[in-house]
Parts: sequence; C-alpha cells; structure tokens
Amino acid sequence: MEKIASKDPSTQANYKISLDNLENFCMQKYGMVDFISELQTGTEDEVFDFLQSWINSNSKLSARTVKGYFSGVKKYLHYRGIKLHDEDIKAELDFRRVIEEELYPLSLEDIQAIFNAIHYKAKVTLMCQMSALMRVGETVQLRKKHLILNKENIIVKLPASITKFKKGRTTFFSKEASRLLRPKLRDMKDNDLVFGTSPNVIMSEMNVEQTLRRILTKIGLDMRYESTGRFMINTHSFRAYGITKISRHDPNFAKKLAGQKGYLLQYDRMTDEEKLEVFESLEVDLIIDNTLKQKAEIKKLTLDQDRIKALEVELATIRNNPDIQQTVRALKKKMKALEAMIED
Repeated sequence: MEKIASKDPSTQANYKISLDNLENFCMQKYGMVDFISELQTGTEDEVFDFLQSWINSNSKLSARTVKGYFSGVKKYLHYRGIKLHDEDIKAELDFRRVIEEELYPLSLEDIQAIFNAIHYKAKVTLMCQMSALMRVGETVQLRKKHLILNKENIIVKLPASITKFKKGRTTFFSKEASRLLRPKLRDMKDNDLVFGTSPNVIMSEMNVEQTLRRILTKIGLDMRYESTGRFMINTHSFRAYGITKISRHDPNFAKKLAGQKGYLLQYDRMTDEEKLEVFESLEVDLIIDNTLKQKAEIKKLTLDQDRIKALEVELATIRNNPDIQQTVRALKKKMKALEAMIED
C-alpha cells in the first residue's frame, strides 16, 4: 500500500478490496493470511492451481468483479516476485464469461420522478454531474475555487489531480443547474467542497450513491440487472444521459467535456468562450424542467428563424448585385466555350 500511495484513492481502495478477498481465502483454505510466501518457492503449476482455486471460491461474485480483483492480485504477485505472463494466464486460468447486459437508458421521465422525490442537496449534485458530463468521483472533489461564476452558465475547471486520466479539462453546468447551485455557493469559501461530504472520496461517492438508491426504492425505480443484482439506475446513469444527449449533436465535443479519449482531441483546441458557445447551442437537451425546456426550445426556434431570415436577405442582396450578376454571366460564357472545345 505504501508503494501505491501516489495512486488515486479509489484505485488504492480497489487494490485493498482485492487483497482482502485474497487474504480471506488464504485464511479459510490454508489457515494463514500470507500464503504468497509459500508460493514464492513453489512451481508455476502450483501458483496457477492456487489462483484457479481462489477464482472458483468467488463464484458468487459477478464475473466482471472477479476479473477486476484478479487484476489487483496479479500486480500484487508481481510486487512479491511472482511474475505471470498474459499468454500463460489465458492458457492456464478459467474465468467465467462476463455477461454483457443491455444497459438501462435513463429517461427524462425517470430523472423528473427522481428529482421530484429527492432533497435539494442531492438533486443539485446529480443535476450538475449530469449537465457537466462528470464522473461522480470528480463531482464530489470539486471545490468552489474550481468554478467560474461570472456567466449565466457556471464554468467548471476540473484540475488534473481529480480526473480519472489526470488530465485537466473545462466543462459547464447548464443554466438550470447553475441557478439551482448558486444559493448553495453563497456561504462557501474558495477551498470548500461543493458537493462532497468528506475529503474521503470513497465515502463521498458512497453517500451520493446510497441517497440515490433510497429514493429509487421509494419511488419504485429500483430495478436490478439479473446477472449482477446491481441497480439499473446509478450515479453513472446521469453522466451517461448527458453524454448521450450531447453526442447526438457533436460526439467529439461530448468526449471533450466528459474527459473521454477521442479522435485527435489534442489538436481540437477551443477557447472557453468557443466551448461555451457550442454548449449553449446544445444545452436545451439537458434541461429537466418541462416549462424551462419549452421556453428554451421556443427561444432556439426563434433564433433559428432569425438566422434563416438573415441568410435570405444576404442571398437576395447577392442576387441583385450588378457586379455579381455580370461575373456570373462571364463565367457562364467561359463554361460554354470550354464545352465547345471539349466537343471539338
């Protein structure tokens, strides 16, 4: 744990869970916590037999969870001097196949039902996470100093230290989310956590998730996947909803806001003003309140009509310009002459 102390807190927690699971297995089967010391002097076949036995002992866990645990255990074994090659792992170890169930698509009606039943603090957390396309771990680590408040849309400057891939990025809260959040920010100091309940990231994430689960159970939206028993709606569903809505218009821009890897994103450099302009043109799909959504759609339709009228005026001006008409006639003559030359 000292060696991985510089890694993300959630990564450290996942390692600890994996190794706790392994040590429990060692105690139950061999009567000792550290059976790895025995394997260090054993044969490769004995190592693989041990691992297969451990994998089989976790049959009640989902296949994806076991594979996740194995990733941590494999690195721990390497640290202890037992190095396993990928080809040998594939040949020697049998894992249950991961069942890929179709993920539940969160709907606007679902979100409205949740927001009608949930308290203000949880509502503003989920709405801001959704509109900014953030991971819950990023959301609970945001501090007031990371927000720029001088525009109608709050600008979010995610520092590299709290993002999954350690790469800073800029995203935005929708106007609806920004209005909901501003009262909460009034009495906060710059270094205060905006959404997190504790400096402990794992605990803060769990608090948000547990609050959501209680509401889902209360309103009858606590559906679970058959293969894993996990809730179909979770905090990630809100991020996925935002990504889906923006991706329908601009997939690359959605990846940029969400901090996902995209095609040549490092060359697509936009100013905050340019990003905000694009975001504002798309945020109507992120609005949850029906009245606000209708107003935004009417406003967008009016702007589109104004643009069409402006283009029509510009086109009429071009058509009526004598100089342009003369140029067009000259080009037509040249085209006829070229056609005649081609025929000859």
